[in-house]
Amino acid sequence: MSTYREIHGKAVKSLDTDPSATTDAGQIWYNTTSNTFKSIVQSAAWSSGSPLGTARNDMGGFGIQTAAVAAGGNIDPGHSTLTEEYNGSGWSTGGALNTGRTALSACGTLTAGLAFGGGYWPPNPTTGATEEYNGTSWTTSPGSMVAGRYNMAGAGIQTAALAMTGRKNSPPTTQTNVEEYDGSAWTAVTSAPYATAASTGVGIQTAALNIGGEPYKNTVLVYDGSNWTTGPNINTARDEAGGSGTSTAAIIFGGNTPPETVNTEQFDGTSWTETSNLGTAVKYNGASNAAPNTTTLSFGGSAPSVTASTEEWNTSATVITAAAWSSGAVFPTYSSSLAGAGPRDAGLGIGGYPAGSPPTGKSFEYNGVAWSAEATLNPSTGTQGANSAAGTQTACICAQNTSPAPPYTYVSAGEYDGSSWSNATARPTDNYSQAMCGTQTAGLLFGGKSDTAYSAVTLSYDGTNWTAEESMSTARSSLSGSGTATAGLGAGGYSSPPATSYANTEEYGGESWTAGGALLSAKRNGRSSGTQTDCIFMGGGDSSLPLGTVNCATYNGTSWTTAPSMATTRQNFGNGATSPVGAAWGAAGYSAPGSPNRTNTTEHFNVETTAVNVKTLTQS
Repeated sequence: MSTYREIHGKAVKSLDTDPSATTDAGQIWYNTTSNTFKSIVQSAAWSSGSPLGTARNDMGGFGIQTAAVAAGGNIDPGHSTLTEEYNGSGWSTGGALNTGRTALSACGTLTAGLAFGGGYWPPNPTTGATEEYNGTSWTTSPGSMVAGRYNMAGAGIQTAALAMTGRKNSPPTTQTNVEEYDGSAWTAVTSAPYATAASTGVGIQTAALNIGGEPYKNTVLVYDGSNWTTGPNINTARDEAGGSGTSTAAIIFGGNTPPETVNTEQFDGTSWTETSNLGTAVKYNGASNAAPNTTTLSFGGSAPSVTASTEEWNTSATVITAAAWSSGAVFPTYSSSLAGAGPRDAGLGIGGYPAGSPPTGKSFEYNGVAWSAEATLNPSTGTQGANSAAGTQTACICAQNTSPAPPYTYVSAGEYDGSSWSNATARPTDNYSQAMCGTQTAGLLFGGKSDTAYSAVTLSYDGTNWTAEESMSTARSSLSGSGTATAGLGAGGYSSPPATSYANTEEYGGESWTAGGALLSAKRNGRSSGTQTDCIFMGGGDSSLPLGTVNCATYNGTSWTTAPSMATTRQNFGNGATSPVGAAWGAAGYSAPGSPNRTNTTEHFNVETTAVNVKTLTQS
């Protein structure tokens, strides 16, 4: 019997700690701490990604996992012109298609994409319209398809694309048609051996696979640029699945079997092998079809209702734990209109309105494990809700503590030192539902509403005095605040009449406000945590979401992208405005219908982490 040294030319190392580099994959070592043999091995798995901004199915998908595009599709009900781009962390809005459609095909890359065919819903007549994408906008090609149809399998690149089979209406029939695109015009080429639709295409124009298709086929057709041959069958017959890769290294996932499935299979050029399943069964899902079969993306589809979910597929020596929300401790009351400060392991929840009861008039400290009732707010700062604050658990400034009975006043402020509340200097303006950020000795307050008007006022606080600064561009209340007094961020908000929710983001540079990237949708009463260049916006509502949403988004200083959703619908809740994104939290707030119409849940945001896949070796 050969020894490990004879096979690999080296001895098994003895180490007291495990290696942490993926370059050590395949090596075996003896861990002297655990007294076990270990190795770093390849793993293949799906993990959750940030959801699409708009749930839809039957869209065109292309690109790679870190630069993917979702174009058009069915927004239940109706066809869409919407384009969204994925950067490996979240989705942002791209340029709109010129021709809205569903069941279209697509291929290429984020900066050189192609969308073709599809239908309009209702009543779903077909189109041969072709559009090219440059990463910013779509341009209609003069070269419309020879035979317009929908539910085609697409493959290739922008200047060498392939459209395989599909469906036509009048009457509805599956097709054998195959066409090639050269960057300017489509040409009919050798037809497929049999008619089908809703199959999955992977590869390039001269080496492509047409996989599965209606009615729930397990067959695979291989195209070499001229001729068709039969390839190895997939294990699970399906149509309407996502796929990517090449003709000799492909992956197919999801689809309709029926019903929708989680099944994932990989192709090595010889046979298909079932591998780790999707987290959620889905059909009509989009895919980053230019990606290799080791790193791809599944998005949208029906599960069974229309979904915005995204999943990432990775085959590597690295284990990825996706960013996600997790449950925290139960908040002491079912309350809305809290203020908050600090990160989740040293947080502060202030005030709040329990349903059917007087305001709490208390503050609550959080250590990331449990909430504890602490000091009562100073009576002269009022005992009502306090929905804006800045600072930390031991050095906090809060505003919007109102008097308990008419005439209402909104100029008071209070400071917390970690054990008790004291009066702070009264504010020079009379407003509430404003935002705050910064610290107790370098704070910033902006926006809000008085009894008579919405405000764009900005005030700085130095620990003693309030000073008027340049006003925001848009007067509004119910906005979120994050960042510092010299690098602040205000997002969303509300004003009336007429009733308006805002998507506006404004950035403060210490002297003036400038426009930032707009939120993905108009929101009021959302909350944000982080800095001006690394921020997460959580929850919020508008006229169509009167009790809030689970949706979240992150900001990089330029634009917002979708982020993992919270578990609980909420708005007007407590959070730490200057908490780092990786220690963000949300507690209580308005929530789903019913009594008490508020929630007492707390959630923590956890950023994505990676680690090498170390396995203990056993005889089994």
